[in-house]
Amino acid sequence: MAKLKSEVKPAPEIDLKCFMNLMVVLIPMLLMSAEFSKVAIIDIKLPEQRGSQTKSAVTEQPQEDKSAKILLTAIITDSVVTLGAKGGFMPSLFYREFHRYVTREDNADFTVEYEPGKPALHPRTGRELTVYERLEIYLYATDENRNIINSMYTKFGEMLTNVDGNPMQSVSVGDTVFALTNPRRRIIVSNPAEFESKPLSAYDELKNRLMKIKERYRDADDADDLIIAAENEVIFDKIVQIMDAARGAEFPNISIAKLRA
Repeated sequence: MAKLKSEVKPAPEIDLKCFMNLMVVLIPMLLMSAEFSKVAIIDIKLPEQRGSQTKSAVTEQPQEDKSAKILLTAIITDSVVTLGAKGGFMPSLFYREFHRYVTREDNADFTVEYEPGKPALHPRTGRELTVYERLEIYLYATDENRNIINSMYTKFGEMLTNVDGNPMQSVSVGDTVFALTNPRRRIIVSNPAEFESKPLSAYDELKNRLMKIKERYRDADDADDLIIAAENEVIFDKIVQIMDAARGAEFPNISIAKLRA
């Protein structure tokens, strides 16, 4: 019986037309939806003759910033507020910090001076108080020897300044003074008894200084901006009250930075 020869069938040809059509449509769609990483190039100019392990030190002076910006910054520590700008610094504002508490068990209302790292205690039971019992934070301006400074206030709690914007220590009949409102309200003193002397609030003096800066640099490119740079130990509630004082002086754009240790 003769053997049948096996028939070898040729492999069928693959039709790539459909696949190619798919690629023609798919590739443009993928390119349109792709997100490409952006590379930023920062041009750094070192001070003269301050090369840092480079082949050649940079010897050209950096160009002076001639923009109309003041770069106003409030530097906050646990006892000092300093206002600085591109042109320099104002004299530091020293203060002492007091916390007012209302206790939860007996509604005792009292004020104690804040000491960093030392907890506030109930005056009768000695219990350590919580931040939820703290009602207010007072900052009173002092001299360099930490003596609290007094200033004159209206019956509405507005600090009084003279025409130069300096706090008033006393008033007399006929004096022209200004209440710390925005804009400042002029007052002709007719009865000095209508005003009282009390500890100068650092919040008020900070607002006063910021208002003077605003009046002088109203046309600056960043006239509405203020940077608050605070130490880690500064309580956030105090920063919030400082922000309120800044907004009262017409600085709505406030950013917060951290001072390096």
